[in-house]
Amino acid sequence: MRYLFQGVLILVYCCFMASAQHPDPLLWHYRQAEALANQQRFDEALREYQKVLQLDADFAEAYSGMGVIYWKTGRIDDAIEVFQKALARNNRLLQAHAVMGLLLSKRGQNTEAIAHYKQAIDIDPHLSWLHSNLAALLWTQNQVPQAISRYQKAIQLDPKSPQAYLGLGNIYYTQLKFNAALETYTRAIELELQTPGIYCNRGIIYTKQGEYDKATTDFQQALAMDTDYTPARFELGFLYQQMGEYEKALSEYERVMPHRTGDLALHHNLARCYFRLGQVEAARHQHEIAQEIREFQDALETAQGKIREEPSDPDGYMALAKIYAEHNQPEKAFEQYKTVILKDAFLMEAYDGIASLYIRYQQGRKAIPVYKTAVGVNSEYTKGHLRLGLLYRQYEQPKESAQHLEIARQLAQKATETMPNVQSFNMLGAIYLAMKDYSRAEATFQKALKLAPNNKQAQEYLQQVRQEKKRASD
Repeated sequence: MRYLFQGVLILVYCCFMASAQHPDPLLWHYRQAEALANQQRFDEALREYQKVLQLDADFAEAYSGMGVIYWKTGRIDDAIEVFQKALARNNRLLQAHAVMGLLLSKRGQNTEAIAHYKQAIDIDPHLSWLHSNLAALLWTQNQVPQAISRYQKAIQLDPKSPQAYLGLGNIYYTQLKFNAALETYTRAIELELQTPGIYCNRGIIYTKQGEYDKATTDFQQALAMDTDYTPARFELGFLYQQMGEYEKALSEYERVMPHRTGDLALHHNLARCYFRLGQVEAARHQHEIAQEIREFQDALETAQGKIREEPSDPDGYMALAKIYAEHNQPEKAFEQYKTVILKDAFLMEAYDGIASLYIRYQQGRKAIPVYKTAVGVNSEYTKGHLRLGLLYRQYEQPKESAQHLEIARQLAQKATETMPNVQSFNMLGAIYLAMKDYSRAEATFQKALKLAPNNKQAQEYLQQVRQEKKRASD
């Protein structure tokens, strides 16, 4: 939603309540930090906050101020950590609760985000945007009556809140209460809340009611306000499609495509328009894309369902991370892998997922500290030592490479003795291959194939070993 969370900015740098108990040097450094932060001189501001904490390690507002800087500079993990420190010292910090609500909701941790917004409202119940933000999250959790109540409260506090009218209208729309939604959007427009989202959503209802002229006017008004407002352009395309004007519909859809990659409805509609125009191959291509998107969305919904059912269980976050990684959305994958580690620091697969993404995107140096952290948590993480050996070799650090490969060999050798299965032999063989000990690698993969003659991984490894062995002898 276009206006979700915008009110958080109102609080930034404005929530300090100084106490006369603090000595003047502390207050001076704190005010310096606030002034520097307001000037976006963030590094200097952080140094001043550190000076405050040297004078008083329990000064909660300093931690909160640092959290805002970390948030604004994209250091989300650091922001969450210092906000937690702030709230551990003073649980009545409005700014900390509000921004934590924002950050956790963006991570999909909606239950925790809701708790923080409720705390913020308990501190100050008169801020309309807090009620709107909470309402939006309650809606995502299917707590519809509570969401409606919060939006109504937001409107009561601020009768000209576009965010609240848009959110409330959207709930009525999804409940198929089109008249209530239409009334809400129209009321907002009458109050001169000039936002493209409200015009666009009212246009959608007019389209459903068959009032195409009114719908066209609203979509065009939304685009007049913001030419790049793609929801209105998409809906205008759909309106033309409903009217049988397929070439006009295609023109609008094609302008939307760069901004709505992976949109199932868009590709379905493109397929239908191409088919109606007799462009069968183009229609088939768009249908295939739509099928791929549907499979992705189904997998996504399954993983998100696990998270909703068991928010403390890392399995759902792990599944979500893998889906994002497979579909080339590395930033989202990173966030989910990090959440897994926060839930369970001993899940080595999460470290491997992060490091593998760095390697895939040609940032191998960043993978090294990830694997080092992993083997620091679990010194018997064989794959971590193997990957470190290979990475150190790639970056011309032979001593470190040899050290980690030898640790990996010893761990894998022990595994083949205690649990002689195809997986343990494949790991040991891969380590010998990395060490360029091709004879031992070949013998080890042959042992794996004796246990499982059709094991594809062992077959591929054995072929690779023989190629390397031949290359070395030429």
